[in-house]
Amino acid sequence: MGKRYYCDYCDKTMVASPSIVRTHNKGVVHQKLVSDHYQKYKDPKTILREESNKKPCVRFARGECQFGGICRFSHYTQEQINALKQYVAAQESTKLNADQPSFEDLYQKLQTEKTTKSQTNGGTAMYDYNGVTHVFPWVYNPVFDSFGDSLPPSLKRLQIDDFLNTTFTDWG
Repeated sequence: MGKRYYCDYCDKTMVASPSIVRTHNKGVVHQKLVSDHYQKYKDPKTILREESNKKPCVRFARGECQFGGICRFSHYTQEQINALKQYVAAQESTKLNADQPSFEDLYQKLQTEKTTKSQTNGGTAMYDYNGVTHVFPWVYNPVFDSFGDSLPPSLKRLQIDDFLNTTFTDWG
């Protein structure tokens, strides 16, 4: 039977001959479907830039335009173009007013929060009898302290006494 080519845009299969595939890709129906597909992913600023330069499509207004997304004329009404202009202007003003911090600023903020959290939260540091501080890589949830000894061992807060008389066994 030979190899087959499947066009995702047109939902059609055909013989995988280069000349047939090339002819299909140059076809009006294929180009229209490709344009309609990628129109979904365009941002409003790009759509406004493309559509504001075009004249209105008379055939589309009558419901007779067969070209769809590949039409040389605009299929947007003047009200839709004005709404797009307002939307793009609102987006631009929020971008200017946002004062987005840089990646380095966010990283430094995260690192300082991380270090101050581990230093200020009493649950992450343990002091032994020699005065040595041990900092754990986790944070205790203070809600569990209210349950007292009724918690399972995996949820209890570690104490220095838990490590004093520990026996280590060899495994395997």
